[in-house]
Amino acid sequence: MADTTFPPHGDDALLARLATNGPMNLDRAREVMERFGLDGIVVGDPLNVFHMTGYWPQIGSTRVGHPPTTFAILSRHAGMKPAVVTSHFIYYYSFADGGSRGDIRSYLFEGAGDPGDEARTSANPAFFADRGIVPMTSVEVRRRAETDRSLAADNLFEQSGGALAGALRDLGLWQGALAYDHEVIRSVCETRERPGTLVPADNILRWIRLVKSPLEVELMKRGASANAAAVDAVVAAVREGANYRELRRTFEVEAAKRGNRAVFMTIDRVSSPLPESDVVTRGQSLFLDGVSHFNNYHGDYARTIFVGEPTAEVRREADAATRGWEAIREQLRPGLAFSEISRIGRDALGKAGAGSAVTFGPHSVGLMHTDEPAAEMGGFYGKQDLRLEENMVLSVDCPSLATGIGGSVHIEDLVLITRDGAVPIHPIGDHVITI
Repeated sequence: MADTTFPPHGDDALLARLATNGPMNLDRAREVMERFGLDGIVVGDPLNVFHMTGYWPQIGSTRVGHPPTTFAILSRHAGMKPAVVTSHFIYYYSFADGGSRGDIRSYLFEGAGDPGDEARTSANPAFFADRGIVPMTSVEVRRRAETDRSLAADNLFEQSGGALAGALRDLGLWQGALAYDHEVIRSVCETRERPGTLVPADNILRWIRLVKSPLEVELMKRGASANAAAVDAVVAAVREGANYRELRRTFEVEAAKRGNRAVFMTIDRVSSPLPESDVVTRGQSLFLDGVSHFNNYHGDYARTIFVGEPTAEVRREADAATRGWEAIREQLRPGLAFSEISRIGRDALGKAGAGSAVTFGPHSVGLMHTDEPAAEMGGFYGKQDLRLEENMVLSVDCPSLATGIGGSVHIEDLVLITRDGAVPIHPIGDHVITI
């Protein structure tokens, strides 16, 4: 089992790196844009803005209820440094708290809207003015210095639409092929009859996220280790009579203790809100599959628990899952296709004479639980037969689909694909645990 304690320190260096540069693998971004014939990408979804800049624009989150008020732009040219478009208020009140983010260019606006022009304006001296009654706090000093630095570039616009259009013109992206992720971006371009093509960005961004930057690898290791420790803390709480709902709450608390935010925990195949009547029984097998994230980078980890002596059939299924996953891990390397991963698992069971219902399903993990490009299926998600690349983070789900065997079985780990193999990014421990 993974260490159930997790140091609350050690995050400062990671967060400092996030505050100065976005985690995106810019070399990968250049390669993907060239592959798809793109001149640039402009995004407004908070997850995508974060990936480019290291800044999470919470005001544009769906949970807050606002459409995007912050945008990030990445050109295939211009030195590959991103730019940010946001309001004067948000820049001062939120973005500037990260300090100077490398060479990120900023374009600020005073009002949200798009009358169709691109009028610029002067900074209002009364905006967060220093009354001088007492010295400004360190927060106020930091925000003022960073905002003044941005305004010195003379990029303050009256309206958000004008700021976005002005930034695209300055960055040489008013013509050519541009990928976008929100309809407000399309509207700004179409209102001004931008003479270039627009293409949806979602799959493009997934191709970029497939291969992690060094900072992303460190964030994944941090998030995955804390996630595994939180799941193991729940394993330690499993006992006869334990309520499934309380076990899920335990995961949420244990993830938070370690600096992660819980996303979900599937218990004994149940992912929906758990009935109060679901409890652990003696002789049962059940799995715990927990997902949480650290600064948006996800861990994904599952273990099977035997509560006392399981049935012979469920033990065989658990042995099959472990055997198949171990065979797969030995052969993971760049160039291996997802379909070959599944075949390796099935072949391992066939050679062992195990006629089980265990399946082996690979998926990439990162800013999303399933963070990989999809096959085009008219807007529906379709699984691509991807090939592994160095610096991918891979999960292979190993559940048994059999019922009526005495419970549920599933194991899952995260590994980093290296030049000639794969290494776990969290402590592995035992895949099957008896309590």
